[in-house]
Amino acid sequence: MRNIAATLYTIDRVRRLGVDTSHLQINMDWQHLIMNGENLAEYAALLHSEGKLGHQHANSGWGTFDDDNMVGAAFFMQTLELAMTLQDVNYGAQGQRIGYDLYPYTEDQVAAVRRSVLQWAFIDDLARKIDRKALDAARSHADAVEGYRVVYETMGLDKAYTDRIIARRQQHK
Repeated sequence: MRNIAATLYTIDRVRRLGVDTSHLQINMDWQHLIMNGENLAEYAALLHSEGKLGHQHANSGWGTFDDDNMVGAAFFMQTLELAMTLQDVNYGAQGQRIGYDLYPYTEDQVAAVRRSVLQWAFIDDLARKIDRKALDAARSHADAVEGYRVVYETMGLDKAYTDRIIARRQQHK
């Protein structure tokens, strides 16, 4: 479907025609959503709230074509936010799995899939380390600077690293 609104509308329309859609779930192809300008985390949260969050086709791309690149190759922050959302909705608790929708036409196919699996595991683990209370506080105050600080701190941009950068820059004055 073109976007989440059309998808949910179609499901509702079919339901209103008398078809049982209670077991229908939506496959999220990440690159298709990126191409359509959809936000991955928002899409997952909305589908979950409607009981329609289905399989995940994990991949990445530049946003204008279905590149089927390795997970996290582009739109890293959006993929990280998706990992947090999938954790928040307990995705996987009923046996759901992440699938990899890749077409590595310029890379070794096995290596590209392996790298995607590793990169997703890294992104998922990174999302688990983010201080959710601090991030929620930043969001509640619409404080993007603090929100990014919380996320980047998890990736290693902590006070010690910041102090080293400042000291190095002061030496070059």
